[in-house]
Amino acid sequence: MEELVTLLEKTEDVKLHKPAFLSMWDNRIFVISCAFAVLLDPLFSYIFLINDDKKCVMVDRKLKLAYVTLRSATDISYALDIIFCLWRIRNAKILEAWGMMSTVSLNGKRSVSPLLLVHIFVALPLPQVTLLTARGVDSVLLLFTLIQYTVRVYRIYGSLGQQPNIATVKGSWLKATLDFFPFILAAHLFGAAWYYLAVDRIVTCWMDAIGKYDPYCDDLKSSNTVENTKSLINKSCSKSSSNTIVDFGIYNSAIQSGLTKSTKLSLKLLQGFWWGLRNLSSFGSNLDTSLPASEIIFSIFLSISGIVLFLIYFNGRLKVLKKRSKHRKLRQKMQMMNPEIDLWLSKNALPKNLKTVIVKNVQQKLAKNNVVNTDNFLCNLPIKDRRDIVSHLGLTSLKKVSMFKSMDARILKAICEHLKLVTYNEDSYIIRDGEPLEKMFFVTSGTAWSYTTSTNANVAGSTNNGSSIIKCLARGDFYGEELLNWATTKFASFSEFPISTRTLKTQTKVEGFVLRANDLKSVVAKFWWYFSSKNLHQLNNSQLEQWQNLAASSLQAKWRLRHERLIKTERK
Repeated sequence: MEELVTLLEKTEDVKLHKPAFLSMWDNRIFVISCAFAVLLDPLFSYIFLINDDKKCVMVDRKLKLAYVTLRSATDISYALDIIFCLWRIRNAKILEAWGMMSTVSLNGKRSVSPLLLVHIFVALPLPQVTLLTARGVDSVLLLFTLIQYTVRVYRIYGSLGQQPNIATVKGSWLKATLDFFPFILAAHLFGAAWYYLAVDRIVTCWMDAIGKYDPYCDDLKSSNTVENTKSLINKSCSKSSSNTIVDFGIYNSAIQSGLTKSTKLSLKLLQGFWWGLRNLSSFGSNLDTSLPASEIIFSIFLSISGIVLFLIYFNGRLKVLKKRSKHRKLRQKMQMMNPEIDLWLSKNALPKNLKTVIVKNVQQKLAKNNVVNTDNFLCNLPIKDRRDIVSHLGLTSLKKVSMFKSMDARILKAICEHLKLVTYNEDSYIIRDGEPLEKMFFVTSGTAWSYTTSTNANVAGSTNNGSSIIKCLARGDFYGEELLNWATTKFASFSEFPISTRTLKTQTKVEGFVLRANDLKSVVAKFWWYFSSKNLHQLNNSQLEQWQNLAASSLQAKWRLRHERLIKTERK
């Protein structure tokens, strides 16, 4: 049993206390790593360049080594994310097995498991495999690499748990950066693709001119073979020749400027980025394509991407402007609402620190264009916050009852949880004379009359013996104390239920708390030991037997509940 309790305590600690490093990993470290990874991946295209002397495609070894190293480092971050994902799944299974996982957490665990395969796919070192095992670029691997790249870009925004708060300067700049980042990334990606396809177009020209030809550089090639192919290629694929077979189309500037032969990464990066940014911003209107279908498809895709990115960015900016306008109007409404909140807090003698809770919930209602009740701000609060404030208000009202003044704080808190906030309009009956007194009423605002309907009342408002029969109940007053005597001394027997001897009627609009007989009975049953000890000397044999039965049934109920929990735990 001790081992079971220890394991449950440890599991509860894991559940309630998420490691601080995991929060930092999810919100910062991994997001930055993903951003670096998607900016790094397009460098793969710049590794290949044209060797004009040998008329072959060669690999920039320094760039290849740097790329493989950096790419492997980013893959490690994705691998770590998989480990953390597995840790979450394992932790979720432990909590589920011991029945200590909420519905929300359980749903979250179930959504994590299917995504594990996606996490693994994103972490696969596909470009490294291509560079280290093949002489060229395999089309299938290239396709999977592009899919992997798309998923990586998506994960950047998926890892951001929530949108930045545009109300702050930092959040506003971060939001603008996140909105514009896809445009920058697309320019970088299309520039790299343009360079790679330019190299591929040169290779295509060689293949068309020579026929069967290995375009990749090989130290075993003889000088005679190189010279023979070089002369034929220069004749067919040179830009200065009028007999050129291939129209290089949109790749003309990259080939003619010698960009495809350069080993300067900075030059290729800047030129590629500028080409992508210029054509995305102009929606591809400056592109002069040639006849190959691949070039036309690439240009169409670039043009559509430019339009889509512009619409996405423009829509994002419009949303930001609308949010700012909405926040500005919300601030104006809250400035008008603040004095009313202060007045309500002061009227109900509530501490100022509760204003934060009220303001937060009022802001949420105003943001949803919901009506805010300014007469009673409790109506605007969720159940949890409302219960806390009602307990505070109710405790003040309860302590004015003589029986509650010295009562245990736990019992008062339990009673406060059963208090119901009610409102009665002017000239409304709350309790009538001669009816069962099934509730206590505590006035928090407004005034009410308490009077008898006795036929021997005189006009002056007193009985024949001179006692007053009309009372005015205002804030802080209550009615129905007889219900407490019934609940504590009569053991809540409905056969001896008290009857109201007075009528309670509102003079103005009245707000207050109601404590009903059934709720009071449940509190007495829960804290039977307190009330029985207080009245033990006043109980007769029948009432004493009732208290004993109540104590026994209460203990049995607690034991059964504990026993059922242990059985469920053992089954799991």
